[in-house]
Amino acid sequence: LTFLFTTNADGSKKLPPLIIGKYQKPFPFKNRTGAQLGFNYCNNAKAWMTSAIYQEWLLDWDRKL
Repeated sequence: LTFLFTTNADGSKKLPPLIIGKYQKPFPFKNRTGAQLGFNYCNNAKAWMTSAIYQEWLLDWDRKL
């Protein structure tokens, strides 16, 4: 698993964590999405942060600003 936590310098504003796993629908989620569980989730074969995942996360963050 790879985790990404994001906050501002004083910790007053935090984004939901991004978790990268190996499986599209992990068994422990019990047919729920990461958003329903309070975090963002995506997957790839090695559970690594890729440039595509980072770019998608960055664009989503920019839209929220």
